[in-house]
Amino acid sequence: MISKTLNKVSIKRHGSLFLFLLILIFLFACQDKTDDNSNDNSLQFEKPQSVIKNMMRGINIGNTLEPPTVGEWNNGFIKEHYFDDYKEAGFSTIRIPIRWDKHTSNIAPYSIDNSWLDLVEMVVDWGLERDLYIIINSHHDWWLVDGYSDREVQKRFENIWRQVSERFENKSPRLFFEIINEPHGLTQENINELNEKILSIIRVKNPKRIVIYSGHEWSNSTHLLSAKIPDDDYIMGYFHAYDPWEFSGKGNGVWGSKNDINAIKSKFESVAKWSTNNNIPVMISEFGAVHDCDYNSRMLHYSTYVDQAILHGIAFQAWDDGGQFGIYERTARTWPEVKDILIHTYPEGPTMLKARLQTDSSVRLTWQNRTISNERIIIERKTENSAFLPITEVGVNTAEYVDKDIEGLMPIYRVIADFSSDPDMYSNPARIK
Repeated sequence: MISKTLNKVSIKRHGSLFLFLLILIFLFACQDKTDDNSNDNSLQFEKPQSVIKNMMRGINIGNTLEPPTVGEWNNGFIKEHYFDDYKEAGFSTIRIPIRWDKHTSNIAPYSIDNSWLDLVEMVVDWGLERDLYIIINSHHDWWLVDGYSDREVQKRFENIWRQVSERFENKSPRLFFEIINEPHGLTQENINELNEKILSIIRVKNPKRIVIYSGHEWSNSTHLLSAKIPDDDYIMGYFHAYDPWEFSGKGNGVWGSKNDINAIKSKFESVAKWSTNNNIPVMISEFGAVHDCDYNSRMLHYSTYVDQAILHGIAFQAWDDGGQFGIYERTARTWPEVKDILIHTYPEGPTMLKARLQTDSSVRLTWQNRTISNERIIIERKTENSAFLPITEVGVNTAEYVDKDIEGLMPIYRVIADFSSDPDMYSNPARIK
């Protein structure tokens, strides 16, 4: 009788212990899953087709982590408050170009300096902690292009990505890997081979992290469209466009004719069609125009690119190098009017604003409205000594206005489609001609 009782007690105790162990295993499994997701469970396993919708407006931190030595190209090291300012401005995606060559051994196994990896990880974490999408890549690693025929050169690049993939494998899914930036010098066959190799290396530790690939040469849209599409469910394509370079890169002439605008529209239409046909989301991760450009042309150029990107569901990251392509003023922590173009341009918003001097004291403004669902149109003006300030309101069907109070001023204007609940939509700014 005692023996039977003891057996029952033993079974009960063992059963309780077994149940306790099961609970512990379950809790540890949940903890491991939470750690792997890096506090971003909602995005785990989300397909690129869904993610692209949340990362539309972005900017680069260019000429910063890709010079041979940090600080060599007019910018110091990235500061944490940059990401606060990006977030507050309204950006959702930050592309961080990175050069690995000068921080990587030339001898097998081609180890990356831990101190450099630590710095890159710190910057990545700054962005991820603010719920921003972060893109890191291989940028200006020309040694790969120059020596691509050498198998040891290829192995060095492969080992760089192997180490990057391992270091960042447990980061939030908001972190994306971009294989290589503008590999001009590689053939289409080369880039097809490289994309396949690097993607397979990344997938060992990051089976579902979004990887961004491009075509060869300068990564223009035609190069993306002609590249071999990787057999993978978690990829995006990217392209760059500074068209026409004579204007946007050199600052020559003016831009904004019907033919100029149609050329940009045609580029985005072809990319959007390819994206739809292949079910691959696309981003334009570099575009812009130098400060030396004609002001009105430059503002319309930015506005047209953003307009077309948003219209076609193509995420963008404007190029900001802190110099001639500079947007965010890093030391002063201020933004020029280009920022408002990037954040507040919509395909339904007002466009083609022009400001023509009528007399010494009056300016005639004209623009095109593309919606009447807003409550009103606000006309704003800025001068050398002021920010944009509202000067009047007009009806939603109004498309011109005469400002009669400008004597002694050299104003810049913009018009805003004002909504009570939806985001406001801005026109391109325009200076008196």
